Amino acid sequence: MNYSGSITDVSGITVGHYTDLENGTGCTVVLSDPPANAGMEVRGAAPGSRETALLDPLAGAPWVNGITLTGGSAFGLDSPGGVVRYLEEQGVGVNTGRTRIPLVPAAVVFDLGFINNAVRPTADDGYAAAVSASANVTTGNVGAGTGSTVGKLLGNKFSIKGGVGTASIRMPNGATVGALMVVNAMGGVVDPDTGEIIAGPQTEAGFANSIDLMIEHPPKDRGFFRNTTIGVVATDAPLDKIGAIRLAIAGQDGIALAIRPSHTANDGDTMFALSTGTHPDPVAGDVLHAAALKAVTGAILNAIESAETLGGIMSAADAKAAQTGSTN
Repeated sequence: MNYSGSITDVSGITVGHYTDLENGTGCTVVLSDPPANAGMEVRGAAPGSRETALLDPLAGAPWVNGITLTGGSAFGLDSPGGVVRYLEEQGVGVNTGRTRIPLVPAAVVFDLGFINNAVRPTADDGYAAAVSASANVTTGNVGAGTGSTVGKLLGNKFSIKGGVGTASIRMPNGATVGALMVVNAMGGVVDPDTGEIIAGPQTEAGFANSIDLMIEHPPKDRGFFRNTTIGVVATDAPLDKIGAIRLAIAGQDGIALAIRPSHTANDGDTMFALSTGTHPDPVAGDVLHAAALKAVTGAILNAIESAETLGGIMSAADAKAAQTGSTN
């Protein structure tokens, strides 16, 4: 699959990371200036989130200032507080007369115990991520993707390193759709254009088909949630809240195309959508949704291809190289 670009190709979007390679965790911030109309959809059964009720179209919040994606499971939900503190210092947020209240919904991935179970992103880490936000997006073992892994149906020993990825699509009228994804899935990752498994449980024969494994060798129910793919799809095309929710739905379809199986009982798959509205012309919803599919799947593939071996978990590239060496 051909993909390029980043979510910051959408005018007004910036991205910052806080990365703790030593402990295998971190957080990622997607900021929008101007504020963006926003929506979300959750399809996984085990989500963790903050301030997401305000994205309901019946809620009074007119827009949001950004999104926080964080490791640390529920503990990591401290980190958006630091983003809010930073934005308040910048005079950003809903004007209440005496102060401004920044609106920053958040979602988490489960990376506890990847390296160090006791260290989770804090409010200060979220603040540092917000301070670093820029148009230059680093990918792989950064931010909320630092402790991410995929292809876990045979256990962590045979899993593959996940991470953060990004991609964008520019449409003929000049409008842009971009995505940033944190890939930490139970399932494997497939190139939807070719059907090639680019990351999955390691076996002597290469990457296993996770859907076949799920059917033929059902995993034990361990009673806790160790996965989740979360992300943001953004556009400069004008959308209201309902339009943004439908864009988030298209983002979830992108997850299903590239991660197989997805949206399981042990995943908390959550997609946010942002519309900055800075492009002068509207774009038909179905056209935006098609672009979102390509941007999200491209970002997922980019996350796998840019991740590096860490914490004893091999990258897809290193696993392929080891497999090739063992068969020579």
